[in-house]
Amino acid sequence: MRFIFTWACLALAVPLSAAAQPMPQPFVAPPHLAERTTAELRVLRATQGVPAGPCRPDGDVARAGNVINVRLVVETATNQIVNPGYPNGGKDKVSLRSYGGCLTGPMIEAAPGNTLTVFLYNSLDAKDPSCRQSAAMEPGCFNTVNLHVHGLHVSPTGNSDNVLLSILPQTHFQYEINIPADHPSGTFWYHAHRHGSTAVQVASGASGVLIIRGNRPYTGAGSGDIDTILHDAAGKPVPEQILLFQQIPYGCFDSAGKLQQRADGSWYCNPGQVGVVESFDQQLGSPVAWDFSGRFTSINGVVQPTLTLPAGQVQRWRMIHAGIHDTVNLQIVPMVKSSNSSKVALALRGVLSGTPREQASLVKQICPIVMPDGTDPVELVPQFEIASDGLTRTAIAPIGVKQKSSSGGIGTNFLQPGYRSDVLIVFPHPGTYCVLNQAATRAERASSGKGGQGPNQTQLLATVIATAGVDVTGDLGEYINRKLYDGNKDDHALPPAALQGLLHGDLTPWRGMPEEGAASNAGSPREVSFDIGNRPSDNHFGFWVNYKDYHPDYIDPSFILQVGATEDWLLTSEYEPHIFHIHVNPFEVMDVTHDGKSIFGANGECLVAPDSLGLENQYCHMWHSFRDTVFVQNDYQVHIRTTYDRYIGEFVLHCHILDHEDSGMMANVLIVPDKSQPGGGLGMPAM
Repeated sequence: MRFIFTWACLALAVPLSAAAQPMPQPFVAPPHLAERTTAELRVLRATQGVPAGPCRPDGDVARAGNVINVRLVVETATNQIVNPGYPNGGKDKVSLRSYGGCLTGPMIEAAPGNTLTVFLYNSLDAKDPSCRQSAAMEPGCFNTVNLHVHGLHVSPTGNSDNVLLSILPQTHFQYEINIPADHPSGTFWYHAHRHGSTAVQVASGASGVLIIRGNRPYTGAGSGDIDTILHDAAGKPVPEQILLFQQIPYGCFDSAGKLQQRADGSWYCNPGQVGVVESFDQQLGSPVAWDFSGRFTSINGVVQPTLTLPAGQVQRWRMIHAGIHDTVNLQIVPMVKSSNSSKVALALRGVLSGTPREQASLVKQICPIVMPDGTDPVELVPQFEIASDGLTRTAIAPIGVKQKSSSGGIGTNFLQPGYRSDVLIVFPHPGTYCVLNQAATRAERASSGKGGQGPNQTQLLATVIATAGVDVTGDLGEYINRKLYDGNKDDHALPPAALQGLLHGDLTPWRGMPEEGAASNAGSPREVSFDIGNRPSDNHFGFWVNYKDYHPDYIDPSFILQVGATEDWLLTSEYEPHIFHIHVNPFEVMDVTHDGKSIFGANGECLVAPDSLGLENQYCHMWHSFRDTVFVQNDYQVHIRTTYDRYIGEFVLHCHILDHEDSGMMANVLIVPDKSQPGGGLGMPAM
């Protein structure tokens, strides 16, 4: 299979004068790489320097058979981010560490069986005042980099997906990532992952989309790729939108190094100042920093973009949460023409002004939780999830079907940092729709009611304008299922049972992973407990995994694992929520318990009815789903099962709230060939 790459730069609107009519920000796809020949790429590799100008990773990919050569340059570059807090949609100038000077990294596409070779050039300044020899395990060395391919089942050692490497400033390194021929297709991503600098670099935009596209049809044996059924009767693929959510907390500092803040806590830059991400403590280290910053969650580098599409068209949305700390509680509702004010008129065109806090009252008015006239709440536009964390589900999971828009997360697609969610979606009628980041539940805000993993007020992420198309008046789930069926009914190679299953949302033939077998440690799961605070044994404060300090040279014996084994794990959090992520091998969510009781029935039905908190709803579709990242709510227990398949070597597990990871909430993991042998079968210690 051959993929054609074209380069599309982030096309933000030209700055507007105070008298100009504000225009909506267009929705743009993530940057693509222009394909070159291997010879041309070889010339580019010979020079680490890059031409002047923002956002230019052109000429950075070449293909030779199954080998994909990609060139990524990590550099500090000046860019602009739209700030609706300025009159008429002004822009903030920013200087961020990123790939090719872009606000988001270029999208990389590959196929099972490909070898992905990444030439990573670290062009950052070698003079790095954040490196402190006395604080090696604390956040710092922000100009030292490496690369993680998040969610891929590949080797963690050598020059593959090895996050224990440090690529120093003004040096380069060649990664070689062999994607196995049986790797599931799906939505993945890549980002910086050097311990101590991960949060600062990802907060600067050092992340990008990585898609594995598959062309393996289901023929009655094994598992096919869901890509092969997402088309119409003429074979035209279902239109695809890619949404990379980022939370870039740029700010400006005074001469004393203090972050400039207004009385309400929001951040500001004076004329001529350039926003940066440089202070871990002031910009990332607080659980409420994002709440008060006045910054906006961006999509593919654009703040509050407007996407135009026809009504009635089924689309695949690949959503990736590449943020640092806060949940994106995604809901979609129709925009309501509740008045004739000029603000509402602009909103219907996809234009809002003001900081997130200043916009909150208008968002509630035009994207209502409850209709202004006191009638029934507005129905959500449902999302039909077909894959979680890149792996195809057994069945389509409806989110928001026959549910009303409400605070508290009811009908919300909970996207935690690190999550991916692939959904099929259709806008039933022409009109304007709000893509919302719904206000967090009380439990998400943690027991203090102040910190937590969600916004403290509803925010508008994007506007969708559905143009004239097909009006859908019936059940949207049945409409989507019928579209899938009709698109594949003439495929005589597709087994009849699989075709009929599409009418009921059955995706079993295309499931991304097979069901895990029995666990060898049934009844004695490996435990991971996250906590922040004073360690009971010595009252030492820290960010803990099982109350242990992180050190890159230490592996706890409980995390030395036998390759090929299938084992159960138990995940818990103390005091406030955390997010478990482990590299290399995905896991299957077997159960979620609360007060010692499962939230699931015998067939996976969720026994917890939606309530005023709505918190349990994020777990309701996880029964026996495969993931690589999972939210662990305090007072809940997440039970997972995983097979240490194929690969040996050392890697990490950690909290994917990245400021927690850099503060020490991480542990090394080692998979060995044979735990019964000296050294686990690594090296030759017996000789």
